[in-house]
Amino acid sequence: MRLSLIYLIVKFICDFISSVLELISIIKNMIEDSKEILSKHSVSITNPRILVLEALLEFGNPVTIDELQSKLQGAVAKSTLYRVLNDLKKIKILNEFTSPDNATVVELILEDHSHHHHLFCSDCGEVIDVELSEEFELMLDKEIEKVQKNFNFKITDHRVEMFGLCTEECSNCKYCLLYTSDAADERSSV
Repeated sequence: MRLSLIYLIVKFICDFISSVLELISIIKNMIEDSKEILSKHSVSITNPRILVLEALLEFGNPVTIDELQSKLQGAVAKSTLYRVLNDLKKIKILNEFTSPDNATVVELILEDHSHHHHLFCSDCGEVIDVELSEEFELMLDKEIEKVQKNFNFKITDHRVEMFGLCTEECSNCKYCLLYTSDAADERSSV
C-alpha cells in the first residue's frame, strides 16, 4: 500500500513537471513566433510588442481591447497597449473594428488567415470568424467595382458583419458551451 502511494505521488510529480515543461515550450514558441513576426516586418523587438503579440496569438480570435488588457494583467500600460496596437496596424498585421456595443475589437492578420467576416452575438458578445463562399465574394467584388465607378471612390477594404443571437447549440460561443454543459449537468442530476 505504501509503495503504491509513493508510486502515485512520483507519477503525479512527473506528470506535473511534464506539463510545466510543455507549457514552457509553448511560451518559448510564442515568444519566438512574436519575434519572427516583428523581424519579418522590420519592426524593432520590444517587450511590450512581444507581450501583446503573445496574447493575441493565444486568443487566436477577435478580442476586445478590454479583454486584451485583462489578459496582459497590467504587464503593459494601457497607453503602451494602444501604441503597440497602432504599430501593428501600420505594418498591416492587425485588423481593428467595432462591435455592435461599440467596443473596439482587434485580431491578428497573418499569412495563414484568409479573408473572412464576422458574426456578432448580441447576447453574449461573442465574435465568430466566418468565411463566405468564393461565389459570394466574387459577386460582392463586382458590386464594389460598381460602387467605385458610380461614386468615383476608391474602396480599399470591405466587411460583412452579421448580427444575431447564439443558440444553445452554438459550438463557437464560450458562454453557450458553459450553458449547455451546465444544462447537461442539470438534466443528468434529475
